[in-house]
Amino acid sequence: MVHTCFDGQVYLAGAALTLAWWLVLLVRHRQSRWRTTLAVVTALAGGTALLVLPGFFAGSAGDVLRTCLLVIVLPLMTVSTVPVGALLPFQRWSAAQVLASPLIATVITPILLAVYFFTPLWTLVVAHAALYLLSFPAFFTLGLLLHAGLKGSAHETTSVALGMQALLSVGELVFDAIPGMVMRLSTNVIGGDYWARTPQLARHALDNQSWAGAILWFIADVSDLPIIALVFVRWMRVDAAEARQIDALLDARERKAQSEEPGS
Repeated sequence: MVHTCFDGQVYLAGAALTLAWWLVLLVRHRQSRWRTTLAVVTALAGGTALLVLPGFFAGSAGDVLRTCLLVIVLPLMTVSTVPVGALLPFQRWSAAQVLASPLIATVITPILLAVYFFTPLWTLVVAHAALYLLSFPAFFTLGLLLHAGLKGSAHETTSVALGMQALLSVGELVFDAIPGMVMRLSTNVIGGDYWARTPQLARHALDNQSWAGAILWFIADVSDLPIIALVFVRWMRVDAAEARQIDALLDARERKAQSEEPGS
């Protein structure tokens, strides 16, 4: 059975699945009361945004906003509020560790969005209720995989690598905008088999797509700002830890040299 991507029951079920998955991450790890409160409030705010905001836009614009919320915005909100321990399941496998590296994630995110929006995959997902429903938790999980490394892990990287990540993140401000720019400036309807399937939708399909491109462009660039902030905070933390280790090593060598001096 074919559904529009804004079918009320399917959309509510998908949003509920996503919010439930988010809350599971919160309750699996104990933390202070104020941090738990902040995380729950953030989850409810993210769930409300997912329920409300796409409804203000028709056609492709609404689904682009939904996808950006699931892949970029909500995962960033989650990573910013949950403890590192809650994100470890997304870093256990080698493939997940590669995806979670900001060096990789900042490059692969716009590529994945381009593959989804500019291929028949988008039409396939929005045209079938089951795929559309499963896309909610799938996109959210993918976003967590891509952004989990921003907060660090038990196997912390070096300050040099984090410095490279910070520089690359700044450069990604341009790269991330490419899918949105293409959609915004295109004169052909992307996913036209679905968005232009009726005269009413076809009449406004290109206008909706322009809105969709503007949304994707805006979110992709704005979301880079907290990514850059998280990477810089992590960079300073690791650099300070490395400095303490070097100081401790030098102090140990100095004490050893003094103890080996004649007459000491």
